[in-house]
Formats: sequence, structure tokens, C-alpha cells
Amino acid sequence: MVRWFNTNTFYQTPIVTGELTTNGSVLSGAAGRLPTGEKGRQPRKVIVPDPLTFAELADDRYYRSKEKLIFAFADGVLAKELHTLEKNGVAYVQFSSPSLVARFREKPISRDMLGQLGESIRVAIKGRSVRTGFCTYFGDASPYIPSVFDLIPTDDIGVDFTETDPDSITPSRKGIIAGVSDARTTYLESLQELTARLTTITDRTSSKSVTLSPSADLRYIPRTAADAKLRRLAELRDSVAAS
Repeated sequence: MVRWFNTNTFYQTPIVTGELTTNGSVLSGAAGRLPTGEKGRQPRKVIVPDPLTFAELADDRYYRSKEKLIFAFADGVLAKELHTLEKNGVAYVQFSSPSLVARFREKPISRDMLGQLGESIRVAIKGRSVRTGFCTYFGDASPYIPSVFDLIPTDDIGVDFTETDPDSITPSRKGIIAGVSDARTTYLESLQELTARLTTITDRTSSKSVTLSPSADLRYIPRTAADAKLRRLAELRDSVAAS
């Protein structure tokens, strides 16, 4: 068991001792148990680790190469799993990438390596029609802007704006998942705070869409605090819509 970044949660380290493969049904089994809503099947979203995060957190005893492991996970696992998820009605897949910004704080990865990550995601989503997002969190994404918008082939790019200066955003036609509310503290930001943060983002981008979001998963704080943050984001949405 290893600590999941700077949180009070843990994960079991994947130990890679052979070729990565799947029958494609691992994630769909979990997705199939999600509630579908009163009106029948509703669009579903599934969150998976991006290839870089998997490679960084795994104990690789087989490929002995970060690049080989990244592409093995993308092609041998994600591509097959996403194929089944799409058939089962999943409409959105989010690649979560805390490693990109949290494990390389002192020395960001090179543009070439970021490009390899982008190519691995391209392999994973090839032939799929689901909408996709790539979300960074637990760190400052500004060293990768605008490259992450150029090299990661997803529809949306997510940024933790509690650790990333909104002024670092540059114009992009991709959708932005704006993590404006801090998911790792029970402190409830005021509507004015969130509005100021969001205004800077929207002023600096030509994005076709901006999705309001907490900075990361809300499982790191009590449910009551998480619910309050979501209600505040709803207030922010309504405020922007009315302006």
C-alpha cells in the first residue's frame, strides 16, 4: 500500500510481471453497476488513469522501459476497455493525470515526452467516438501550457486552478475543465472568489466550452463539505448564466 500523492488515501501498487492485456470487460463491469436514472439509461462518464500516471505508479518488472510501459497500457489495456465501455453506453472518458504535475514539480517532462504521452492516448482512443478529457491535478500545470492543449488529443483539458495561475492560460479551441474549487480543503470559497478566478480563465481563452469543476476528486473531504462545494459551483454556473 502506497500513499496516493499528498492525501490520506492509499493505493495498491500494480506489479507488472508480464505483458499487459485484458479481455476488455474489467471497467465495463464496474460501469454497469452505476445508476442509470429514472428515465432509463443516461450518459455515463468513466475516469481512468492516464498512461503516464499508470507507468509512474507501477512497479515495472517486465518492460523495463517507461515508454514501452506507457504504450503497453494504452494499447493492451485502455484501447480494449474503452471499446467495451463505448458499446455499453459510456459517453465520456476522463484520463486523470496527477503524475504529470505532481511528480515532476522540480523538472517538468520534456515536450517530446509529453508528445509521446499524447500519442499513447491517441492509440487508446483510436476508433472511439466517446468524448474525452485529460485532467491534471495536485500541481501547477502552467509549465505545460500551451503544449498540453496542442499535444494531448482529447476534447477537453482539465486544469487545477487552485494550484495553477489562471493568467497562464492561453487561447485554445479545446474545451477547458476549470478546477476552480479546491477539492482538498473543507474551506468553502465565496462566490466572489470563484467568479474572479473563472473570469480570468474565460477572458484569456477562446475555448468552445468551459466546464466548472472541483480541482480534483471530492473524496478527500467529508461528504457535507463536498456537497457544499458542488452547490457553490452550481451557484457560480447560475450566476454566469444570468450575467
